[in-house]
Amino acid sequence: MDAWGNFWEKGHSTTFGEYYSDGYTKGYIAQWWIAILNAKEAHKLNILEVGCGNASLLPCLLDQRIKGTYTGVDAAEVSLPDAVKKRANAELEIKLQGGTGIEKFESQQQFDLIASVYGLEYSPLDLSLPLLKSMLSAEGEANFLMHHAGSVITEMSVKALGEFDFELMESVVSKLEEIDRELNKLGGDPAELVRSSIAHKARDVVNDFVSSIMNLDQSERNPISVDFAKAVLTYFKKLRLSEVDRQAYISGILVDFHSSKERFRQMVDVARNEEEIKEFEQKLSLAGFNNVTAKELLKDGAPVAWNIKAK
Repeated sequence: MDAWGNFWEKGHSTTFGEYYSDGYTKGYIAQWWIAILNAKEAHKLNILEVGCGNASLLPCLLDQRIKGTYTGVDAAEVSLPDAVKKRANAELEIKLQGGTGIEKFESQQQFDLIASVYGLEYSPLDLSLPLLKSMLSAEGEANFLMHHAGSVITEMSVKALGEFDFELMESVVSKLEEIDRELNKLGGDPAELVRSSIAHKARDVVNDFVSSIMNLDQSERNPISVDFAKAVLTYFKKLRLSEVDRQAYISGILVDFHSSKERFRQMVDVARNEEEIKEFEQKLSLAGFNNVTAKELLKDGAPVAWNIKAK
């Protein structure tokens, strides 16, 4: 399962989806990134983003009018999102390479800045770190934000893992399939569905499920179930599409939620505690990096990432 490829193909600009739909141009990550950029005195920078997704740090670079080159590399298939397309200018040359783990990336270029936001930790570090060091220019610097085991992000990911009820989801999707089969029998005309008792019963089951979720107080709602209910309701907006397109949508619902659970699992697995981040610092040193520092990045007084810097 290509859990991250499934996510990036939806056009998201960052790991956090709609929360940062315009790339990291606001919030604590933007503040971290802008401070790094402001500390560089060079007029032009060659920048490499590791585990870039759909070029998460690029919109901010364009807003800051950075000149030079940006190279984004990700193991999943990725593409430039609208957040980049509406900002693109001739001052920054953009290269995006998807389907390539950073440990397999080849380049003759030397980079002044190598950065990663919740991405590097997914790579095989014994291979990726020496490679990155070899690509860092003499005066270059590496800056990484990595998942913190004690962050609210990790806490929410752990919680989310227990919120997927696939047995229930499968039963609801089966009702959408019943409705869709009836629609096909009726020539694809949604107005004709009123004639089908099977479609009526199936829709009643779907409506009961959606009501059971959305009628709860907001504080009691299971966020995963809410997202699933929205995905189910979206089907009814697609009734006038072709049989093939409707079936493709239904078939993709459970795939999306299995992928979502897998992403949460991976985020939990790569999160590091204090002892583990010290081991990471040692790996950086063994790979040839110097001046290695690792500090907690705080938001509202709580850790949201490990902030790693090395040369």
